[in-house]
Amino acid sequence: MTRTPGGVITDSPSPGYDLATSPWVVAHGCDLLESPVSLGLKDVLLRAGGLVDVELPLPPASAMLWRVLVVITARASGLDEAEDKEEWQDRRCDLLGAGALDADAVEGYFAAHADRFDLFHPERPWMQDPRLRTECPKPSGVNKLAWGRTAGQNQVWLGGHHNDLAPRPLGAAEAAWHLLATLGNGPSGRCSARVVRGRNEANVTAGPLRGTVSYHPVGRTLFESLILNIPYPGDAERAHDLAPWERPDLDDPLGLPPAPEGPAAMLMGQARHAVLLEPSPDGSEVVDAWVTWARRERVETPLDPYLIYQPTKEGRLYARPADADRAVWRDLDALLRHGDTRGRRPNILDDCTQQSGVPAEILNGARLRGFGFDQDGQTRDRQWFAATTPEVLRWLAERDEEGTERVRTLRRIGLARASAEALGRRLDNACKDAWKAANSPGGGGPRTDTGSGPWARPAASRYWSRAEAAFWDIAHDRSTSGYTRGAAGPGNAFNLAALAAYDQVTGPYCERPRVARVVERFRSTLFDNWQPARAQKDTRTKEVGA
Repeated sequence: MTRTPGGVITDSPSPGYDLATSPWVVAHGCDLLESPVSLGLKDVLLRAGGLVDVELPLPPASAMLWRVLVVITARASGLDEAEDKEEWQDRRCDLLGAGALDADAVEGYFAAHADRFDLFHPERPWMQDPRLRTECPKPSGVNKLAWGRTAGQNQVWLGGHHNDLAPRPLGAAEAAWHLLATLGNGPSGRCSARVVRGRNEANVTAGPLRGTVSYHPVGRTLFESLILNIPYPGDAERAHDLAPWERPDLDDPLGLPPAPEGPAAMLMGQARHAVLLEPSPDGSEVVDAWVTWARRERVETPLDPYLIYQPTKEGRLYARPADADRAVWRDLDALLRHGDTRGRRPNILDDCTQQSGVPAEILNGARLRGFGFDQDGQTRDRQWFAATTPEVLRWLAERDEEGTERVRTLRRIGLARASAEALGRRLDNACKDAWKAANSPGGGGPRTDTGSGPWARPAASRYWSRAEAAFWDIAHDRSTSGYTRGAAGPGNAFNLAALAAYDQVTGPYCERPRVARVVERFRSTLFDNWQPARAQKDTRTKEVGA
């Protein structure tokens, strides 16, 4: 068997594209001046100690890629076979000290699953169901697979001149990205019909990551990141905790799916969609696709280790929805705190503390990354995003920790986040109410028929940009406008950010005296909870004395 430089298998009866060796993952080296390179899964893991990061152009696909790499890293490192938590932590500490995966272990894993990473394998294509070719009356079309393209009656989202009459093929690497995004974030609702043992169904439930933000610890190298992202397997046995490409047989679509016993099945075995790609004759492109339902029955699954969960009024936990208007730093205190009643931080972070055996030098350089997709449960996709924080994992709260510098930092972060949110709401109300009052006859009270006006959105954009800069200064205890180093709370930093944004958007309208009076009246609401300089000094003195 031979391959082209692009990874295409050319002398097999059917075309193939080996994701273990084909260049489809974007990798960044430790040298910032180096250009990114495209690698296969095996080279990513072999070179993980010399890489800083990997990514895919689609953030929802990146969230799934990290799960794929974590499962394979757990296998190659042996971190999925520890007898108990203490042994697991000791092994992990030793691995982090080694700085790289054992090359023979990586080679051995891919050799043991040599055919299972072929994107176009005739019997077991990677993360796909070959039965769809006969069970679906007709294919869905490649546009149904490609995120951002129009398909059927769906909305135009990212644009592009695509239609179902003349669909443009996807390159094999790009098709793998969209495959992962569909398995993680696929929509609920109508789908291509699939007939299994006489049962004809044409609807599907939403993918396991749809509408969520997936948070991942990020170390100084990709190797550190992958090790930190491996969840503790608990009592799961490797023989029963299998990823889809490791299973000997395909799942029964009408049967009761097995409850996930460990990280591999939990991270990679929860897809609600079944997909099959149709390659071009030479295997370099995908020209058609089937996208339909994968299972009819559902089982209760454990909490995803990378999601924030929050309780309903009845106490049921659900994943915090993604919001494109909400930057990752606004969830930082929920991510760092332990046992917060308003939300439950991702379980993976409970094992990223010094108490759990992570060396201090690694924690001090570790960051958090979020992959999010703001979308509803069906077909409305608003925006995907990826964001990375500065080095914040050193502030992760430990169990039963009191009176330490980390606790004081977390309290300061929590107060800063709460103040930023409060001033953001106050600014929004001031802009809307001022506009309504300025457009009321005689400058009276706010009218409801004048709309919310043009001020709120640009003011919010300006405010949150300033607020983020102020937040990080406060988190790192750096003096900034409105905040003095050593203070227990945020001072007036966010009041000043809100005032600056308010003045910027309303200023051009204040040439008319009546509008100027209304604008000034509502401007005063942004001084609520204003702290005089003396009060800030007293607070700082008390904090130092404590």
